[in-house]
Amino acid sequence: MTPVAGFEIHFDMLEECATKAKGVANQFKTAADEAPPSVSTSCFGDLEGSSGRLVSAVNDLEAKIDAEVRHAQQNLTKVEAAIQQVVDNVRRADHPDVPRTEQV
Repeated sequence: MTPVAGFEIHFDMLEECATKAKGVANQFKTAADEAPPSVSTSCFGDLEGSSGRLVSAVNDLEAKIDAEVRHAQQNLTKVEAAIQQVVDNVRRADHPDVPRTEQV
C-alpha cells in the first residue's frame, strides 16, 4: 500500500484484479478455440425441406456467439493491460527514474 496524493494505492489488489481479468480472458479464449465445428444437414436429418434453414440458423448463431466470446476475451485482455499500466504509472510516479534537480 502506497499513499499517493491523498489516496492509498493497494498494488496487491490491483495486481490481483489484473490476474483475474487475465484468467477469465484465457477462459474465453479456450471456449472460443474449442467451439464445435459448423453443423451440417446430417445433424438434423430430413425435416421436410427445413434442414438447410435450420443448419444456416445454427451456424449463424454459433458465429455470433464465437464473435462475442472473442470480443469479451479481447476486452478482458485490455482490462488486464490497463490495470497493469495503472500500477506501473503509479509506481513510476512514486519512484521516478529521473533524478530530481534542486531549485535555487
